[in-house]
Amino acid sequence: MSRSLDSAQSFLERLEARGGREGAVLAGEFSDIQARSAAWKADGVCSTEAGSRPENVRKNRYKDVLPYDQTRVILSLLREEGHSDYINGNFIRVRVGVTEGGGLGVARGEQQNLSSEFGLHQGVDGSLAYIATQGPLPHTLLDFWRLVWEFGVKVILMACREIENGRKRCERYWAQEQEPLQTGLFCITLIKEKWLNEDIMLRTLKVTFQKESRSVYQLQYMSWPDRGVPSSPDHMLAMVEEARRLQGSGPEPLCVHCSAGCGRTGVLCTVDYVRQLLLTQVIPPDFSLFDVVLEMRKQRPAAVQTEKQYRFLYHTVAQMFCSMLQNASPHYQNIKENCAPLYDDALFLRTPQALLAIPRPPGGVLRSISVPGSPGHAMADTYAVVQKRGAPVGAGRGTETGTGARSAEEAPLYSQVTPRAQRPGAHAEDVRGTLPGRIPADQSPAGSSAYEDVVGGAQTGGLGFNLRIGRPKGPRDPPAEWTRV
Repeated sequence: MSRSLDSAQSFLERLEARGGREGAVLAGEFSDIQARSAAWKADGVCSTEAGSRPENVRKNRYKDVLPYDQTRVILSLLREEGHSDYINGNFIRVRVGVTEGGGLGVARGEQQNLSSEFGLHQGVDGSLAYIATQGPLPHTLLDFWRLVWEFGVKVILMACREIENGRKRCERYWAQEQEPLQTGLFCITLIKEKWLNEDIMLRTLKVTFQKESRSVYQLQYMSWPDRGVPSSPDHMLAMVEEARRLQGSGPEPLCVHCSAGCGRTGVLCTVDYVRQLLLTQVIPPDFSLFDVVLEMRKQRPAAVQTEKQYRFLYHTVAQMFCSMLQNASPHYQNIKENCAPLYDDALFLRTPQALLAIPRPPGGVLRSISVPGSPGHAMADTYAVVQKRGAPVGAGRGTETGTGARSAEEAPLYSQVTPRAQRPGAHAEDVRGTLPGRIPADQSPAGSSAYEDVVGGAQTGGLGFNLRIGRPKGPRDPPAEWTRV
């Protein structure tokens, strides 16, 4: 356990050490990932012959997103009925470990069994963890359900809507209420649907094939923008947590898709994989997100497609590591001040409730990160708090973007809070600061051919590193002897 915690702390310390260079470092890393991906294609390391065959071309949603032959999903179910073995999908299996030279390395993309110590699920055919695929087309619905049935998929993660920016991005492959869906020999019925949170819909489906029925769960993220990132990590983390709860301990892979099955799909796979490392307490020494994303790119084209998505991954992983360290041991309590990364533009990244719930040590010095107290200065009749303004009343989803500079109204406000006993006849007042309101997802502009354009250049901007994320900014609890108001 302590080794895994030390690895997480080391990761955060390396981010902190970069200081103001963080943006440039991440931009350089992502450019390197893109260059290596292009070299693999040019050198034939990652070939796409199956997807280029004339009989398969019409089964690809985007002509520049073809599955790599080395890891592609090969269908055998219903082959005797004359159906092809082709679907635009790849197995993604990542193993991060220590190389012979002592540094962090990743396994090759060849199909190999991964050790269960890394928290990944292994299928009976040796495939592990994830099937990354495109959103089905009208004429590939049957192939999609052949994939789900053959590989025993229990949970489907969907990171797009049916229609985005006025264009069809995914064919509806699930049933609606009182409207079963029949495709080939498969009959899909909607058992129930409910909102997991304001962004994610959970559907329970009954799939029947040749008189056998199975339950399949679908989690759809409804507000994840094209080529962009979610408004905050919280709902995405809730999505993968619920997926693993529904999955149970079975060996079946998760099926993950967006429209092309690369950008947003890669982000989901990466976050879930790192979360599995945390749960199994096997974060390797010198853990590197660069290596994880690079390994995924060997197995699915353009997994984690934009620089903005790459930056978002760093923020999300840092948030998970900070939360784990704070909850694990008092020895790591200062990690949230001393080792958390800095973010330039984190207006749309909310402080997770889990961090707010962390108990403070009794009798400890309580102060704001933004207003540090002087050493040895005793707590007097007042204490400083930081209060951030919430989102304007009436702000709704889709009314503003998730990036941009902070306005003057969003700057921290500092106030003095007097003990209740010394207030001149005042009524009880709420001295707690408010968290920033939920900011809607980034609405990235997209033209007729902008969606998940693999050959396009990297996007810049998005997150930076100029806001500590480890400890939530805001008010601190008053000393124990004060009356709570």
